[in-house]
Amino acid sequence: MNYKIDDKRKGKNPTVKSLIDSKKASIEDVKYWLRTICEIRYFEEKVFDLLGKNIIKGASHLYAGEEAVATGCIAAMAEGDVISSTHRGHGHCGAIGNKYATAGEDHQMHWNRMMAELMGRETGYCNGRGGSMHIADVKIGNLGSTGIVGGNQPPAVGAAMAEKYKGSGKAVLSFFGDGATNTGSFHESMNLASVLDVPLVAIIENNLYGMSVPYSGSPVEGTTRAANLEDSAQRAAAYNVPAMIIDGQDVVAVFLAMQEAIEYARKNNKLMIVEAKTYRWYGHSRSDPRAYRTKEEEQQWRDRDPILVLSQKLIDEGLATQEEIDEIKKAADETIEKATQFGVDSPWPDPKDIERDVYVTETYESSDIELDKKNAAAALKATDKFNEYKAADPARTQKEKTENSKAKIKEEFGMDVLSIGEALVKAQSEEMRRDDNVIILGEDVGLYGGAYGATKGMIKEFSDKRIIDTPISEAAITGSAVGAAIRGLRPVAEIMYVDFVTIAMDQLMHNGAFNRYMFGGHAKVPMVLRTEGGVGRCIAAHHSKSLEAWLMHVPGLHVVMPSTPYDAYGLLKSAIRSDNPVVFIEHKATYGQTGAIPSEEYIIPIGKADVKREGSDITITAYSRQVMFALEAAKQLEKQGISAEVIDLRTIKPLDIECVAASVRKTGRLINVAEGFTMCGSGAEIVRRLFEYKYENGRSGFDYLDAPPVNMAARDVPPPMSEPLELASIPSVETITAQAVSTVKGV
Repeated sequence: MNYKIDDKRKGKNPTVKSLIDSKKASIEDVKYWLRTICEIRYFEEKVFDLLGKNIIKGASHLYAGEEAVATGCIAAMAEGDVISSTHRGHGHCGAIGNKYATAGEDHQMHWNRMMAELMGRETGYCNGRGGSMHIADVKIGNLGSTGIVGGNQPPAVGAAMAEKYKGSGKAVLSFFGDGATNTGSFHESMNLASVLDVPLVAIIENNLYGMSVPYSGSPVEGTTRAANLEDSAQRAAAYNVPAMIIDGQDVVAVFLAMQEAIEYARKNNKLMIVEAKTYRWYGHSRSDPRAYRTKEEEQQWRDRDPILVLSQKLIDEGLATQEEIDEIKKAADETIEKATQFGVDSPWPDPKDIERDVYVTETYESSDIELDKKNAAAALKATDKFNEYKAADPARTQKEKTENSKAKIKEEFGMDVLSIGEALVKAQSEEMRRDDNVIILGEDVGLYGGAYGATKGMIKEFSDKRIIDTPISEAAITGSAVGAAIRGLRPVAEIMYVDFVTIAMDQLMHNGAFNRYMFGGHAKVPMVLRTEGGVGRCIAAHHSKSLEAWLMHVPGLHVVMPSTPYDAYGLLKSAIRSDNPVVFIEHKATYGQTGAIPSEEYIIPIGKADVKREGSDITITAYSRQVMFALEAAKQLEKQGISAEVIDLRTIKPLDIECVAASVRKTGRLINVAEGFTMCGSGAEIVRRLFEYKYENGRSGFDYLDAPPVNMAARDVPPPMSEPLELASIPSVETITAQAVSTVKGV
């Protein structure tokens, strides 16, 4: 369907009688819509009052005046359809709750839990963790609201991807304001939804102002404008999708238009953009003086109050009396009064539970842990043998040497020899065969096979339904993975370079990492964000960073950085099976590095380090490529009579501090090696955790140190392009060796 705008505002708005005659709704439905509109309004008025009394704290962005949009849109949804909301989201939560809890105790409890959430009480929808801007009820398809303007559009696209993939027949409604249409996430999301053909209705609630800035102009002196457009719906032309403009003050008009829009999206697996012209009664927030708009404008819109518009229709058409209208309003008011009392009477969350529900608990069988210890040692031994055989093989070509040596390892150890890139392909392929809910998405992951070959050849087996090439849109890639994960898939999203995670950080942190906690533990986000980092290819500052410290800082994320094919395979499989969001960072200089892995399937528990080399004089922790440097340094140290223990952390969040502490207790000395920047780096966190660590005898990690701990990391400079400078910017075998000698000998 080519782009067009269907302006539903033109002509006379539909009557209630015509709606009933068409059998699209009953008179009982319409009266219930009025009750929903009233309940949202009275809820917002009560919240405004409670904010002034400091009973509700924090920010609340009120939906009063816009109630017909949420009510009409959600009434038009089929059961099981999904919504995403905004910071001005009380109306959406109220309307979808009313859709499923139409009467009695369930209806009252819905509003009770909404009010309790805004008061920060344990009985709220999110147990007080989310509050006004993060209220959600994922079990009924409310994917929640967000404090970031435009922040929920990428997850909505992902949710629609999931529904299309599952063949559920469900559609997704994404609510956002006119201000969000000026964000990068809006463009990325609409473009991705259009390109991938997903059943999404994007609903622009155009209340004319993005906080104080008018969308398309204002007569008030000193104001500017946010867009050079009269209608936000005009933006649909950029995505070649249809659009509607509707009267957001008339719930009947909204309902009828949205039935068309949702049916179009559902039947065709296509994006539809709907712009609802509406108005907020209050300012952006309670403290907003509204100096940017005129009293005359406010009155014009109040004359089209959604409560008044629908009430007048019912009375004028002889479908309700004023007494019936008053009874509906009275019942709505009583519901909100009871909800307010419920909230006031509800208990506060227990501060002892503050860390509850940040993560889904990772559980592993003890046999998995023991098998990993056995396998890791065997793989390391087999890899060393492979390198020996290859070096001694008399064949003339490297290919022949490699194949001959692989055959010997297979015969002697029963293991395969793969590169890290091959191990990643093997792990992902096995998980996709094991679980149909695993999909891969990102730039160039399909026919191209990934920038570094980590999905090479996979599209032949799994097709473009499961290996999904995307536009260059890091925020939309990451956010859509979040939405797909919440809706039951296990997406693996590839971001080509960890440097580009900076573009996606909003989605990764605010939605991926935080949603479970903000939503009271009622959501899971089982996604993997695969990326790569580090220096080694002379491609300078924008493609060479190691940003794991940024990611370690974020509650809700796991961060994994493997160093060998054995670790890459087993950890990636665990990451895909995890119910938590996992950032899986490979190193650009190691994809071709070969090593032995067991022929049988295995996993490596997340959060468990591996002692790659035992020693007694000094502990060296490392991860990713620096493990290879540390092991080579340990060989050099052995020649000088120093026994170094090398710990491959593998997972840097959660950090296996027990392994580090046990080693330091033995050696009394510690060097932490990493490629991230020195300032506030991973080494600083390891030292902090070690100092605070308590052994069973009551002593701390600090007590067992015989020398000051040393952190070796990247110099505090942007990664340089010039090879000598690049090499000098990170720890090397030589600098690690020299530092270890200095630490052990005290010089």
